[in-house]
Amino acid sequence: MEKHRYINIFLIISLVCTGLFLVLLIATKGEAALWLVMENNFDYTFTDHFRHIGFASDLKNFYFNTVEAPFPAFAYLLYYLLVKIDPPVTPWGVEDWEAVMEYRFNLLVYLAIVIVMVLIFKTLTDHILPKCPQVKRTALATAVLLSAPFISGCIERGNISFLTAILMLAAVYLKDEDNKYAREAALILIAMAASLKIYPAFLGLIYIREKRWKETVRIIIYGLLFFLVPFAFTGGVASFIRFCKVIFFFEGKTYRSWTNIRGVLLSISDLLGQYENSPYFVKYFKIAENIYLLGCIATLFKTKTPWKYVLYMTGIMSLYVSGSHRYVACYMMIPLMMYLRAAYAEDEAARPKLIYGILFALTFTLPFYGYFTGWQADLFVFLPIYIIMGYSFVEDWLLVKNTGVETDGI
Repeated sequence: MEKHRYINIFLIISLVCTGLFLVLLIATKGEAALWLVMENNFDYTFTDHFRHIGFASDLKNFYFNTVEAPFPAFAYLLYYLLVKIDPPVTPWGVEDWEAVMEYRFNLLVYLAIVIVMVLIFKTLTDHILPKCPQVKRTALATAVLLSAPFISGCIERGNISFLTAILMLAAVYLKDEDNKYAREAALILIAMAASLKIYPAFLGLIYIREKRWKETVRIIIYGLLFFLVPFAFTGGVASFIRFCKVIFFFEGKTYRSWTNIRGVLLSISDLLGQYENSPYFVKYFKIAENIYLLGCIATLFKTKTPWKYVLYMTGIMSLYVSGSHRYVACYMMIPLMMYLRAAYAEDEAARPKLIYGILFALTFTLPFYGYFTGWQADLFVFLPIYIIMGYSFVEDWLLVKNTGVETDGI
């Protein structure tokens, strides 16, 4: 029972909060849903999925027709497959995402994709946590998928981050398997994930941390193939150059939010009445976010706790990326799974601290308590992530003994 307390605590916090939010939803006659959903309306539900299908319908020209196409060409080849499943008579325009969604059976295809990804996620949960009872694994998968990062994040918005997170989770699970083909599949999955969202490439640093040099070389080769070759189908070298310009455009975007370091600092400056001076401060905000990036990388090589390798790399994807939205919080699902896996270690001293489970639970739930504050829902999704990362930095740099064994306590 000692081993089960980690998942028990997570489930109690997460599912109770989600249940109370459903009560709140009924009591407010649905108004609480407007507080929870991104942009506080449902005007853009599924927009990310169908917008990019619309782009891919004009495969060779879309990079030149819009600055709203921030994914590498590999992602748009996948969207192009969906175009071919239900092809339009003429290519859709860059703003025709509602027409794409309403076209014949496109919405049904999206529903089928989500179902498949949910089933894959549940299967991975079963394999990653074999010592956990089946009913608790099912409850865990349910809690995660009904949480704000998923149900009112990447699923509601239709963002490809759900698929990216699934690929990364599968890779992290397979990378240490005895079967050589499973380990090779992990390399390919990371390369594919990085060719969807770029930042999953940071997972490759784990191989360097573990001094797996041959696999590091192969993951670079796979990454270049998946990343560069698809541009041949989307307009060639010119489209690659255009894509780079789009990425720089997105990197330069700065706005108030709780979803990334730059946005948080901008929000704080607004609270302090300094928003009108924000252009002056943004350069310092960029320095701060890059210090965080370097801190994550440095602590990856400092920590002696294997499950935290994934924590620091997904911590980059969840908090560093400027212009990010709530759905990036779904990447924290990967260190959550590795944390729970470590909780079943035979050696009690090797088990992680419970505080992480509590904070993960506060991220992967529906934060009913935030509704009464008047603050944005994103604050209550991302604040636990900031605390997780901050506590972990302190733990690895200040609280871990020279022997590499973590100090006792919560």
